[in-house]
Amino acid sequence: MQRASFYVLLLCILKYVGIVLAICTVKKHEGGNGNRLQCSNVTLQTMSNQTVDISTIIIFNSDIRYIPERAFMKFARYLQSLNVHNCNVSDIHSEGFNGLSSLKTLNLPNNNISRVKEEWFKDLVYLEQLDLSFNQITNIEPAVFSRIPLLKRFDIRENRLTCLDPSTLPGGIDKVYLFRNPLSFKCRGKLTLWMRNHGIRGRTEMSEKEEEWLDKPLWHCAISDANVAKSEILMKECVILNLFNQLRTGLTTAESYPLDAKCSAERNRLTDCVTMEAQQFQTYTNGNVIKKLLLYLHQTKSTVST
Repeated sequence: MQRASFYVLLLCILKYVGIVLAICTVKKHEGGNGNRLQCSNVTLQTMSNQTVDISTIIIFNSDIRYIPERAFMKFARYLQSLNVHNCNVSDIHSEGFNGLSSLKTLNLPNNNISRVKEEWFKDLVYLEQLDLSFNQITNIEPAVFSRIPLLKRFDIRENRLTCLDPSTLPGGIDKVYLFRNPLSFKCRGKLTLWMRNHGIRGRTEMSEKEEEWLDKPLWHCAISDANVAKSEILMKECVILNLFNQLRTGLTTAESYPLDAKCSAERNRLTDCVTMEAQQFQTYTNGNVIKKLLLYLHQTKSTVST
């Protein structure tokens, strides 16, 4: 009997804690207009009980797996920024953002979205910033960007995109963050060239160090030959050759590890080997290429040492 009473008491305590942790606060924007509503561990029903003169909504650390029809319609008159992050969102009703014609910023990072649909954006005609980073996105419907012609900043980092057609992006966009997506060489080369031609910034200070090493050979390969830019296999061959040339140059000029002219022939042999493997299996993997590079370096170092 005492044990049963203990469990009942424990359940009551947990229920009470759950209610306490569902927190919403409303604060006046410092130096700005309107109020900011910030909520954690809430449902959309709980949040909808708040006052209506809200210009910014921030929802985080909640379990909102689905954004239903007209979910934020109550705040439509003043709402300019909507942020829903780390809330397990995986899908949105076609009318989920209905009426939010004043919205300028939509942030949905750290969720479970896999497909971005055109219908979500039909009322967001003044949207300027869209953050979809850290999701599971494999597909963005091409017509999405025709719905948001004023978009200036697009963040799609840390997703599963294999390609994004730059011709679908709005003409006024000036920042696109794409890194850590499994983009094909052909697509990434096309994007890199397009972004440089249009003066679009695509890296943050941190990502520049991480990815510039690949952007440079991609850009070079994309502009060197139109046929190369159109072929996934030729782009891979070109990038591998450029990277290997950089590696060879670095090793040749290193005082502690000099290599002679025979490296050129070995490099060509390695490149031919990688190309033949790609033609046979119709695929490249980073692991296979790196394995071959390391194997070659090991063999070369052993030869030099002896």
